[in-house]
Amino acid sequence: MIFDDLKNFANYAKLAPATWAKLAAFLGGCDTETATGRYEIDGERVYAMVQSYNTHEPRPDKLEIHRRYVDIQLLLAGRETIFSRSIDGLEVTADYDATRDIAFYRNVDDGTVGLPLAPGNFAIFLPEEGHMPGNGDGSEVTKVVVKIDRALLEV
Repeated sequence: MIFDDLKNFANYAKLAPATWAKLAAFLGGCDTETATGRYEIDGERVYAMVQSYNTHEPRPDKLEIHRRYVDIQLLLAGRETIFSRSIDGLEVTADYDATRDIAFYRNVDDGTVGLPLAPGNFAIFLPEEGHMPGNGDGSEVTKVVVKIDRALLEV
């Protein structure tokens, strides 16, 4: 898991050098006026979803992992906390769905880290790293979630 600010985004280009410049250009052009929806950056290998929603109280059964894709979550507006932790030893609450590339686990507080996102902050979650986005006081947020096929990683 990586937690940083967009101004430092180029520091992580070694993760996927062949696509990072395109990804940085796309994210640099996103703002609160960017229309919600899906954006193809490199077909199914790299794509982004611009989302607006209201945050919610933590949902302990919704600690998620992905196996195929790396998640980059960049907050454009509002405030949100993403909880993160290892899934080792946690109870599965929804088995892995390969079509949606997601499985859910029951979160426990012990070992959980809260990442308070403000506009410009991003978090990168590698496959199998547990994370629970969308937490807050009910206020609206706008963010970009980028999916990068793990096959593109060079780590």
